[in-house]
Amino acid sequence: MAGHVPADGRGGGIVRYTVELARALGRRADVELHLLTSPAAAGPLAELAGGSDRVVPLPAVPDAAVPAFERFALGRRLGSRFDVVQGTKHLLPRGVTARTVLTVHDLLLFDRPADFPLPKRTLLGRPYAGSLRQADTLLCVSAATRDRLVRWDAALAGRAAVAPLTTSPQLLDSVPVAVPALVGRPFALVVGDASQRKNVAVAVSAMARVVRRRPDAVLALVGPPAWGAEAYGPDHAALLASGNVVQLTGVDDGTLRWCYENCAVVLAPSLAEGFGLPAVEALDLGAPLVTSLDPALVEVSGDRAEHLPADDVPGWADAVLRHLDRPASGRGGPARRRRTWDDVAAETVAAVSGSPDPAAS
Repeated sequence: MAGHVPADGRGGGIVRYTVELARALGRRADVELHLLTSPAAAGPLAELAGGSDRVVPLPAVPDAAVPAFERFALGRRLGSRFDVVQGTKHLLPRGVTARTVLTVHDLLLFDRPADFPLPKRTLLGRPYAGSLRQADTLLCVSAATRDRLVRWDAALAGRAAVAPLTTSPQLLDSVPVAVPALVGRPFALVVGDASQRKNVAVAVSAMARVVRRRPDAVLALVGPPAWGAEAYGPDHAALLASGNVVQLTGVDDGTLRWCYENCAVVLAPSLAEGFGLPAVEALDLGAPLVTSLDPALVEVSGDRAEHLPADDVPGWADAVLRHLDRPASGRGGPARRRRTWDDVAAETVAAVSGSPDPAAS
């Protein structure tokens, strides 16, 4: 189910997840991949699926009606044509005869409903809960998310597996593109949206303290236009006006790679994450990393990052100052094996089949 993937295949975390997993599953000899797409994306995504005969386009319904169609009407459209139907974003079709798999990115709709616009939390909450309880396999993106799922409903424990995400090969293989506003300037980096749970205000307030000692320091905020409630904090406007905050939206992979490779430190102060992909991207591209104590962020970064309480503004400021003073030659640590999307695909197949996948060993 890839109805949320735009025709160009680009987008945020769940779009990237769907595209990269589809590519990896398509490389496997034991999987015949088909994609459910929007009408506009049916042609452009045909290559990703392996041909136009492997694409199942959604009908032309208003965008707001797509979730309801996917949940309540799609099962009849799919019939018994497929062995497995995987919901990659919150929903599964009711009444489908195939084995069902739902990717569980997080439980934020239940944990932090106020972070979402009223229509989304009203219209999506119950269908998401129903899809979670319907799924034959629940594919969690981290052990922390699996733990949270089981606390939400202990009866789901036996159906929940873990298949952690990893960095996109498109990001790793991109040609770095410098950001003129940051070239030659010492900067810390935050990657992600500005919703309340991302806790960007702590990073901004920490930078206000940093600038008192290092007037040349910059905080780069890289992410999409804000969704839900923005939370930049009381120091944002002054730092933006002085040039000590630089905001970048709609960046390509080359620009993002350059930011990771040239920043003094990546900050991930989130209050709640299902996985925390920017933390993994930072480590894979050799950037120093400081995260909050959120279980998912600690899980994915381990002892390769510094971990601080999410509300410790002085602590975050001290961490930034330390990294600003650290020479670039001191970056990095022992080499680690990077997970690949083929690993994610192997673990997905193993979870669906209920047996270890020889390709994963």
